[in-house]
Order: sequence, then structure tokens, then C-alpha cells
Amino acid sequence: MSKTKAPKKATSTKSRKHPGTLAKKLYLKEGYAKSSDGTKIYYQSIGQGSPIVLCNGMGVGTFFWKYFQEDFKDRYQVVTWDYRGHGASEVPKNPDHSRVEDLVDDCLAVTKALGLQKPIFIGHSLGSLVIFEFYRRYPTKVRGLVSCFGTFGRPMDFFYNSPLSRHIFEILTTFGLYFPGPSNWISRLLVKNPFSFQMGGILKLVNTGLANKEDMDQYINHIVDRDPLFFTKLSRNVQNHSSEDLLDKIKVPTLIIAGEEDIFTPAWIGKKMHRIIPDSELFVIRKGSHAALIEQPDLINLRIEKFLKERVEKNKAKRSKTH
Repeated sequence: MSKTKAPKKATSTKSRKHPGTLAKKLYLKEGYAKSSDGTKIYYQSIGQGSPIVLCNGMGVGTFFWKYFQEDFKDRYQVVTWDYRGHGASEVPKNPDHSRVEDLVDDCLAVTKALGLQKPIFIGHSLGSLVIFEFYRRYPTKVRGLVSCFGTFGRPMDFFYNSPLSRHIFEILTTFGLYFPGPSNWISRLLVKNPFSFQMGGILKLVNTGLANKEDMDQYINHIVDRDPLFFTKLSRNVQNHSSEDLLDKIKVPTLIIAGEEDIFTPAWIGKKMHRIIPDSELFVIRKGSHAALIEQPDLINLRIEKFLKERVEKNKAKRSKTH
């Protein structure tokens, strides 16, 4: 694989090496795709077969998909990528380019760079909004959708099922816009401390009996290294976004995965989306929090595999016979 000059990244990372013989056997590809506004987006593809594009949650890197990637890379082409302002991708030169629509542009750039034909799109949290909006704009480029612990819009309206959440969010992000430095310092103090994992359990942000502390530490280290102004603007734009009007128009196989104990995206939201999206499937994970991707990966991966075999791949085979 030819060397790719790394752009200014969202965080400092060590230079990436060329894949060796083993990596080549695993069909590993990585590089940068240029988005519509010139922002360079880092991606990695591993495996061979029907392509699956994974879309991250807010502030989350590709590491959240490591268990999925490990389980599916032998049968599918699994594509992970970093949102703008996250991981190895660039922070956009214009911080106003921080809408869900900009993330969709980034996703399209990745699919074009890899030459993907009608991938299956799987989104976690914010990633659900990204895959819904991708479908809105490019319905013929989508084979199937899986929403994991995501909503149809305005996520802070439902946080802790409390009407106060949106008002607290508005106050905090307004402070972050005007005072990004102090806001980032306070966030680090609250999030990156020796007791953050235990605090997450007490607040039901994560099921500490199921999650691996090292996985959560990786998430915490990633989220506190975000550009504070960009992250605040992205958060506000996500809060003002809605795909609810699209749900009843989705015509591809769709699986909704919700967590019984998810306080970010309560399970009733997944049930509502299931009722609206035609012929969709719903899977509610017992004791699953918003971080169930790393709490109960085997269960989630088995359910997704069942959905892909019974709904997506069979659908693909039927279409092939009719042409």
C-alpha cells in the first residue's frame, strides 16, 4: 500500500506502518478520503465480502467496534472510519462544518474511496442519525440499516427521560461556545479522574458489571482530546437535527437495537422507531446500557448476524434471481 501523508489530526497519533504479509492476507486497507469541504477523513477496511460501513457515536473512535470487527472480518468487508474532528481525521478548517450532513458527506467520501457497492450501514448512537441521513440522500446506495442505541433526532430531549436535560444541555453548550478553554478543563476534571468508571456505573452511563474498564478508559481518553469548540458546535447541531420524517419512508431491511437500561437513548425510542419503520425488526438487550457494544458484544453480534443472513443477504439473492 502506498504511503499516505497524514493530515493534521484531531489527536496526536503515532505514524501508521504499512500492513505486513498477515495484514495483506486479511485484506487490510487504510487511508484518507477527502470530504466535500476538503477535510481529510481516516478510514480502515478489513476483510472481504459484502461491505459493512460502521458509523460511530459522538466522541467515540473506531475502537468501539473492535469486537464486531473481529467477529465479522472473515465473512464481510468491515469498514471503520473516524468522524471529522475525531481520531485520525482532520478537524475541519471551518468549525461550522459540524452538522450531521457534513458527517454524511464524510461517509460518502469513504465509500467512494473504497469503491463500495451498496454497503450495509450500522450506526451507534449518533451513527444512527448519520445512517438515516445517508439513506435520505442516497437510498439506492444502501442495502440495509442497523441502528444501535440511536434515536431519530434531538437526543438530549430524552436523556434520563427528563425534560430538564435539554435545558441543562443548552446552558452547558452555550458556556462551551463562549469559553471553550475553561469548558474543556471542567470536562476533563469531571470525566478523566480515577473514579470515572465507578461514577459511570452509579449514574447508569455504563453497566460496570459487564463492561471492561480498559475499553471505557480508551473512550474517556478519546473524548477529552476533542477540539472543544468543534465538539460543542457538533453537539448543538446534532441536538437540532431530526430524521423522524424519514422513518416511514425507509424501504430497506432495518434492525433496531435498544438497551433496557440505556439512559442516553431510552428503549421506548427504539420501540417507536420499530413501529414507524416498515417491516423493521427490534431487539431490546436486557441490562444493556448505551455502551452495550462493549458490554455484550457476543449477543449483539449474533443478533446482527441473524438479521444479515435472514433479511439482507436473502434479499440480495432474491434480487439477483429476478435480474
